[in-house]
Amino acid sequence: MHQHRHDGAGLGDAYEGGRGSPLVLLHGLTGTWHIWKPVLGLLEQHHRVIAITLPGHSGGPSLPSGSEASIASMADAVIADLRARGVDSAHIAGNSIGGWLALELARRGFALSVTALSPAGGWRSAEDYRDVSRPFRMFHYLMPLLLILLGAFTVFAGLRRALVRQTMERGDRIPAAELLASLFAFIRTAVLLPLLGSMGRDGPFQYLSAPGVPIRIAWSACDRVIPYQRYGTAMLERVPQAELVMLAGVGHVPMYDDPEAVAACILEVTGAAG
Repeated sequence: MHQHRHDGAGLGDAYEGGRGSPLVLLHGLTGTWHIWKPVLGLLEQHHRVIAITLPGHSGGPSLPSGSEASIASMADAVIADLRARGVDSAHIAGNSIGGWLALELARRGFALSVTALSPAGGWRSAEDYRDVSRPFRMFHYLMPLLLILLGAFTVFAGLRRALVRQTMERGDRIPAAELLASLFAFIRTAVLLPLLGSMGRDGPFQYLSAPGVPIRIAWSACDRVIPYQRYGTAMLERVPQAELVMLAGVGHVPMYDDPEAVAACILEVTGAAG
């Protein structure tokens, strides 16, 4: 597997590999491209895979100075990043806030197809949004302490599984070094609090019609972060053209839980889109 890091030209820490039509992978809030590692080998047999780190995230580029941290400015920055790589349209797969961004790229005419894995952005009330954003705010303040108390113990698979039980079913599958890096990445997410503020103000996701763009919304059956019944149903009302798929046995961030199912879910969409 070839890793090509782009640290120059304002492009943040990213991964590129494989050949074929471009497939862009967008991670969730506080994440980095590294969360896609379990599926990269499967996807790059069919595509030129570009997994980027979102602006204002650990290792990612800064947002352009003077631009507010918002879904709109992040979508602008992602398109600019991809154009700098010579990509003018691509298949997009995103998880959580990356799923919301994937749908926004369809709105802007950039996406050849979209696979949104438990996308953020679907809520019906201010209370719904508060409940989904509160844990992020809480962990923003608690994470430095958690790292001090538990960092050395992440060598134990049982603790890794317990630590990330909210987001995945099989946290024991994450190597200790990857989990530690993801906890540090949480702390280094400069846009976290401003983005939570602007999403609450600008959201929820607005009605989308993107004729000719295949869109699949794949919801994790064991999603504890954005449960389908409360948030997924609201999202689907706003993207009526989307095909719904439920992914069995996986949590909100499903890549380690079932890499084969996640990769197959994405490739079915990109394959059908030609």
